Amino acid sequence: MDPRGGDYRQQARDFAVLAVLEGEEGLSGEQEELARAVMEVVLLAGLAPYNIEAAADGEETGVGLAPAPGNHRALRVKWQQDPAAARHLTPELCKAQQAAMHQALHTILSAHRFWIEDAPLSEAPLVLGRTRPGH
Repeated sequence: MDPRGGDYRQQARDFAVLAVLEGEEGLSGEQEELARAVMEVVLLAGLAPYNIEAAADGEETGVGLAPAPGNHRALRVKWQQDPAAARHLTPELCKAQQAAMHQALHTILSAHRFWIEDAPLSEAPLVLGRTRPGH
């Protein structure tokens, strides 16, 4: 599947399930609906979604999703760095790249009017809904 071409909505539906990070629980119905919307924005922004099937082959880089503990409607949107590339970087550089990607995800999702929990920009955004209440 090519995240740069084709029908973004169909690809977003496909990636909504494939982008759940390894070791995480499956998504609730509300989370899966939110995941489709998030993945559509990720694809439109030109970012690669994490793909659990490709991760099995060692290609683990991309925007991944994790269910929010205790909130069956929210999703944590995380940048998954390539572990092979990260081995060649200092821990400080890995941390800086991770923080920058989370800040970029926060900015992109906010621009698309997703409701994101207030937290430091360097943290993986916690998406609470498609729009902030009252907007």
